[in-house]
Amino acid sequence: MKHLILLTLLLTSAAVIASGKKTPPASISFHMEGSISEGPKFVRKVNTLADERHFRKVPEVSTKDIVGFSPFPADDKLTYGIVFKLNAKATRRLMVATTMNQGKLLLALVNGQPLGVVRIDKPVKDGLLVIWSGIKPEEIKLYDKLAPRIGEDAQVWKKRLKEMKKKKK
Repeated sequence: MKHLILLTLLLTSAAVIASGKKTPPASISFHMEGSISEGPKFVRKVNTLADERHFRKVPEVSTKDIVGFSPFPADDKLTYGIVFKLNAKATRRLMVATTMNQGKLLLALVNGQPLGVVRIDKPVKDGLLVIWSGIKPEEIKLYDKLAPRIGEDAQVWKKRLKEMKKKKK
């Protein structure tokens, strides 16, 4: 009985702690190509345009690393592409990962869904990652809550967020 009570208390406190975290309005992550030999705990299968590939479950870059973004009309004229600016720590991490993994693929996941794959042909030193198409206008609105546009002053961004909230009401 004591073990059951202790287990219940632990599960309840874990749920309370987890519910205290603010989840981002949209999630973005970039995953390096892995190998089937790394095992199912560490890689997942993804069907790409070329064929089925394995990508690491742990991202090289995730939503928390993004400090700015800039959308642009995609070539398909139906969706948008987007450029993400990374913080300094993620920029260094990406430079190392792209230096060590030239020739491999990098997968973009948007809200858990595969959206784009690029082949790494040289180290990415500027901290900019691009998704070339597939971003919907409503997703751009979610990213506006996540980070300012590249080059946008933080005060201007916060003011724009307040205005967006007022319009929503």
